[in-house]
Amino acid sequence: MKKTLIAVLFATFAVYGCSSEDGGGSAGSGGTAGSGGTAGSGGTAGSAGSAGSAGEGGSAGSAGEGGTGGMAGDVLYEQDFDSLAIVPGAPIGDGWMYFVNAFATPPYFYSGAAPQGPQISNLVTDQGGAEQGTQQLVVYSDYDNADQADGVLIETNVFQERTITADDIGTTLTFSFQAKRGNINDPEGSSTANAFIKTLDPDNGFMVSESDTENTSDLPTTWGGFTLSIEIIAALEDHILQFGFQTNATNYDPSGNFYDNVLVTQSPTTP
Repeated sequence: MKKTLIAVLFATFAVYGCSSEDGGGSAGSGGTAGSGGTAGSGGTAGSAGSAGSAGEGGSAGSAGEGGTGGMAGDVLYEQDFDSLAIVPGAPIGDGWMYFVNAFATPPYFYSGAAPQGPQISNLVTDQGGAEQGTQQLVVYSDYDNADQADGVLIETNVFQERTITADDIGTTLTFSFQAKRGNINDPEGSSTANAFIKTLDPDNGFMVSESDTENTSDLPTTWGGFTLSIEIIAALEDHILQFGFQTNATNYDPSGNFYDNVLVTQSPTTP
């Protein structure tokens, strides 16, 4: 199926006291001054009140508010693949798409809903560990393409996409995922793979306008975590956002890698 990419794809208060004296009083009134000493003891009670100001130190507890700085941001997309139905030949579901570039002469491309085996991608049940749950995503080259045998480079992309809006400007989008090596270049071959988050400019031939990538061509056989991010500036409004996984292979070289626990979050860009 061939078609053009449709979418290829943020008081402290002071307390004080005062006193007064009578001048020229009689000796008897001097005795009264003694009772004034009692008033002085009342002043002592006032000093106890100053101890209450120590409660002001309790306001330092509001510093705990700073803990909100540890927030990951708003979740834009999350998928662990465990709840998606495995139906051979049917799309993976949940909006996953594919786009294939065949660098033949002349080059051509085609796209659609990301399929489940034998072409381009699949869901499997036997590659996860404790964190990966019951199902994982495997992405590989398009082995249904006969141009593989002629040495044509086949680029496959399995991804999610949406359009950047004005509300996204001034934010950072973070794409995190887990991955491990599949059969890529085993036993031999020149296949490459990567994960990406990028924007495409629909007014400029869908050229990449911003991107961050992770080379996944030589992953270990144990699961690891990865994080990519891009900042959304005003110039990217109405561009197409895509995030996902790519392979590049020819001559039917092995190219599979496993991916899981996809998460995309959005948070205000730090100045």
